[in-house]
Amino acid sequence: MPGPPPTPSKLTALRGNPSKKKLNAEPEPARGAPRPPADLKGEALAEWGRVVPELDRLGLLTKVDRAYLVAYCEAWATFDQARAAMAEYGALVAGRDGGLVKNPAAQVMRDAADLMIKFGSRFGMSPSDRTRLSVAPESEDGPDAQVLSLLS
Repeated sequence: MPGPPPTPSKLTALRGNPSKKKLNAEPEPARGAPRPPADLKGEALAEWGRVVPELDRLGLLTKVDRAYLVAYCEAWATFDQARAAMAEYGALVAGRDGGLVKNPAAQVMRDAADLMIKFGSRFGMSPSDRTRLSVAPESEDGPDAQVLSLLS
């Protein structure tokens, strides 16, 4: 199929629908944060713990988003590991002929950053991604408002 993939109807509605085109009725997976896989470890698991609660609070997660989140978190862990290698060895390292060559960790960082941007954009993880989304304001009759009304 040529051209960009179709934009999901929910995303079109969040971004606004200036053309007023009819939106498809797409399936809606159950909302909520998926659980991390048991083998997610180290910095990837730490990143899961940093981003998932906030994305869930914003109502951006469904139970089927797990694979995208794992890919993002693993890309972050790879990026972080390559970043540490760059910090330790520098941008240039000794090549096989003894001369200086670009540290291969630089390409690993670049590849991981590309994956982070790709998967992170699905969840509005950059400032420019967030400009295309709007989140419904919290209801004034939600649990926080009820507690505040009891205190006043």
